[in-house]
Amino acid sequence: MLEYLSDRGREWVRTLPPLVKAHFDNFYNMYDPISNPNGLVNMGTAESHLVNDEICDLLRKAAENMELSGYTIHYNKFEGSDEFREAIANYWQKIIFDDDSSIKLTKDNVATGAGCTVMLNTLATLLAEEGDAFLIPAPFYSSFVDDVHDRAGVICIPVNCGQTLEIDAFEQAWNKCKKENIRVRAILFSSPNNPVGTVYKQEEIEGIIAFAMEHDIDIISDEIYAQTVWDKNAEFISTLKLVPDSYRHRVHVTSSFAKDFVLSGFRTGLCISFNPDIIKGFGSLMYYSCVSGHTQSLLTALLQLKELPDVLNLSRERLKTAYDILKDGLGKIDIPIMKAQAGIFVMADFSKYMKKQEFDTEHILWEKIYNDLMINISPGKQFGTDRPGWFRMCYAFPADTVEEACRRLSTLK
Repeated sequence: MLEYLSDRGREWVRTLPPLVKAHFDNFYNMYDPISNPNGLVNMGTAESHLVNDEICDLLRKAAENMELSGYTIHYNKFEGSDEFREAIANYWQKIIFDDDSSIKLTKDNVATGAGCTVMLNTLATLLAEEGDAFLIPAPFYSSFVDDVHDRAGVICIPVNCGQTLEIDAFEQAWNKCKKENIRVRAILFSSPNNPVGTVYKQEEIEGIIAFAMEHDIDIISDEIYAQTVWDKNAEFISTLKLVPDSYRHRVHVTSSFAKDFVLSGFRTGLCISFNPDIIKGFGSLMYYSCVSGHTQSLLTALLQLKELPDVLNLSRERLKTAYDILKDGLGKIDIPIMKAQAGIFVMADFSKYMKKQEFDTEHILWEKIYNDLMINISPGKQFGTDRPGWFRMCYAFPADTVEEACRRLSTLK
């Protein structure tokens, strides 16, 4: 009955993207080694299932400690209560800077909203006009396009620079945009990288900062996987820590409780910025997407639990184990991967199974793996890869699930 909808309303009456649809089509048919051994192994959705029990235990304890009063059960600031934003500032002080740093995060640097998607969409709205562009190093998180384009109208320009942040590639992209009269307003990148799992080196991030300063554009550093660095030879460093004082107000960090804390269902994202007008803008726009007071109180108590760091350490240990199982399993069937150091996914090259090295053939292979093997993985085209055959695989499952995926893939022909 589309005739009763507005033109813009009709645009939103559409089927889910194939990868999202694949998740929900089998939501009640997920693999379980005992109760559903033939179910879907969903390696297409970036969620960790490695510390579910431990996080639930912490939430129960946090629920006992959380504040509930007349103050907490009524309306509060749309960008988040003072208590919640202060708890976030104190916690992320350690992640972004350190306790001894002269740079201090306060609640005035923090805004919260219903998921990281909302934070990115709001930043796009606040920083750019419709038709402006963000430069994004590729491969990149596929939903960046949905996050900044679908409602804010910002164009995503892939910068194909592999597992590094080659500045020459950014210069080429900048010059191309200039020739086409496209105004670039920001660089948007995930650090650590999604989908590759790379932890960028300090000099690489400093190169991005220098590029942004030279061209007078902002940086959005999506640091949603900052606490998932399981490679002991890699060290996460925040873009905000490296930017000069004079340009700190042009760098905005986004994160969430979805990945590091295994709480994707809580739909709670955050933005950290030293531009007070960015935070003020969030305070207005989060009228439509604020976090419930109950969730804020519970997460405030969670951040203050002394046991939380131990659970996150355990998560990293289990991520490393799951990665090694998948890497070894793919190695046995000669599937190359891009080396990961963090996150919950790996990019694997399945091009040897494609009759033609084309993205249409890549999609046909995805359908075969999904329908015949009951494994959901994500085609590289969705992430802006420059060569077909790459797939993102999320491995943050117990060992038996990862091993089952490898067993099924060994039958692929």
